[in-house]
Amino acid sequence: MADFSVARWDEPERLGELLAVVHGAFREFEPPSGVLKETLAHLTARFRDETFLVARSGGAIIGSVFCARKDGALYLTRMAVLPGWRKRGVGAALMQAAVEEARRAGASRLTLRVRQNLPGNRAYFQKLGFAVTGEGADPGRPPYFAMERAL
Repeated sequence: MADFSVARWDEPERLGELLAVVHGAFREFEPPSGVLKETLAHLTARFRDETFLVARSGGAIIGSVFCARKDGALYLTRMAVLPGWRKRGVGAALMQAAVEEARRAGASRLTLRVRQNLPGNRAYFQKLGFAVTGEGADPGRPPYFAMERAL
């Protein structure tokens, strides 16, 4: 039995703690992720428009994924699991919660982006049923693969 749970985030007073977890999960990437430049103000603005799914063990936040409706899909971003909780099913549980959220929202698919220089992340999402549907690059950022999972 899992020693964590995943649910919609409903605690705006703890957004600073959530931001620290996201930063902690993204800190190891090279080149550094733009996520590390995000502030509490950024997160607060996103919280108004997006759904945050959060994994917790006891009261501690251990992972998250942010969900936004986009073009008939549920677009996933900021998939973050603290290093000490990886390979324990947290990411898969967050993805299952995202599937349920997408169905609730009437979305026909999940979409996300993964950096091309992180092949392990691409392989991870492929194991969860995502397929590469394209690629791109935003100015000043590493190239990415666009990925999609039909529901």
